Amino acid sequence: MQQRDVIDFLSRPESYGLPAGEKVQRLDTHISIVFLAGNYAYKLKRAIQLPFVDFRTIESRKHFCELELEINRAFSPDLYIETLAVTAGEGFALGGNGEVVDWLVKMHRFEQSNLFDRLCEENKLEEDALLRLVDRVFECYEHAKRDASFGGLAGMQRAFEGHYLALDACPSHVFEQGKISDLKQRVSVTLSKCGDLLERRRQNGFVRHCHGDLHLRNICFFKNTVTLFDAIEFEPDYAVIDILYDLSFLLMDLIHRGRPDFANLVLNRYLALSGDISGLKVLGVFLSSRATIRAHVSAVASKNQKTKRETEFLEKEARCYLQEAQHFLKKQSPTLIAIGGLSGCGKSVLAKGLAPHIGHAPGAFVARTDMIRKRVLGVKPWEKLSQDGYSRAATQRTYKQLYQEIEDALQSGNSVIVDGVFAKPGERHKLEKLAAKMDVPFFGFWLSAPLDVLEQRVTHRRNDVSDADASVVRMQAGYDIGKMDWAMLDASQDIESVLEKSLSILDASLESCTN
Repeated sequence: MQQRDVIDFLSRPESYGLPAGEKVQRLDTHISIVFLAGNYAYKLKRAIQLPFVDFRTIESRKHFCELELEINRAFSPDLYIETLAVTAGEGFALGGNGEVVDWLVKMHRFEQSNLFDRLCEENKLEEDALLRLVDRVFECYEHAKRDASFGGLAGMQRAFEGHYLALDACPSHVFEQGKISDLKQRVSVTLSKCGDLLERRRQNGFVRHCHGDLHLRNICFFKNTVTLFDAIEFEPDYAVIDILYDLSFLLMDLIHRGRPDFANLVLNRYLALSGDISGLKVLGVFLSSRATIRAHVSAVASKNQKTKRETEFLEKEARCYLQEAQHFLKKQSPTLIAIGGLSGCGKSVLAKGLAPHIGHAPGAFVARTDMIRKRVLGVKPWEKLSQDGYSRAATQRTYKQLYQEIEDALQSGNSVIVDGVFAKPGERHKLEKLAAKMDVPFFGFWLSAPLDVLEQRVTHRRNDVSDADASVVRMQAGYDIGKMDWAMLDASQDIESVLEKSLSILDASLESCTN
């Protein structure tokens, strides 16, 4: 029996008890085939051997089907159903009494239009969905098993060694050898600088059993729930990794698809939940590794296309990924930007709009006092704090953490946008002194708007991390803010106008600093 006979059987609707005219849709990858039939999906592992998998025997395919089911139920318990034998007697059958000739993973089927990559391509992926995604990913990381036997510096060295071998196996005309050499040099320099941090992260529990392949095509809506699927089961070196390395695949995918704004949103939501600011120092090498994977996968895939147009498209994609892999390792010159103003003035909206434009993708880290306050007190962003959460002691803890995170991010080479009221001159001066201490440029913006506008905005907020209401705004309106040295912006205008004005001020200031 050859596996192609099983594939022929699985391609027919009657094999699933469906009418002969009903279509079975087939989705192919380099290591598996998924058959979409009726309300279910059936995944068959190809009987192949590659450097990272060996599915040649029925026993190995059974083992990895069972392992795939176990691992993916942790990420998507409602999607995965069971492993299912393909048996042979007088003919093939699913779960029959004959000899077992192959194994499948059976899943519930979902509409392909609910895949996040499809939603992104059709400009239907919304910010709320991304925030829900990050919250789900963070929850998975919180419960993931820790394993210090993988990851760290050695893990990243093995990853790039594998990438280089894969690049060597690509069609020779796709990549310029000088660019591959440049990538290798950049990686070597970067790993020598951040190797100690990678090791500390491994020892301190950041290496866990992760998804391993967390890009938009492996994320969907299922029963209106953000669902992660197709986690890696076949190679621990690919899945038992630093959690920020896992997340970096999603960030890289969004950047490559031309959505650095979404990548910045995802990164800042994750940092706000985790507080893993020091991880920014290794994010560049993580992103570079993810882009390099896509570079060699695209280059190899270009060899097996039916048309010249498809081949040329994948070759172009491969070169683009390689260029991105180099760019992620480019040294950054950080900047500290502060946005202050009373509640409702639009600080957070402006920070979110500015962040993707500051530094190279995925942009600046946004340090938001409201989010830090809740993390410090162990409260979820969407939960309302009691009055004790705004006590003097809680506020002191919040601002102490804020200044530490700003310093950590700047030390990592990342620009920072800090978002807070900063009504007191001392608070504003402290930020300026911190920038001077870190020897980075500082820019401060003060947003203002009429009291009725501020009250209206906070009253109509939905799902915002800030707990401020109209009474808080009226209280803040009595503050004596003292002399204002920061650039004043009229926040009663639409956000696009405020963003354009702030970017213009920043561009002019940065130009004067370099001249």
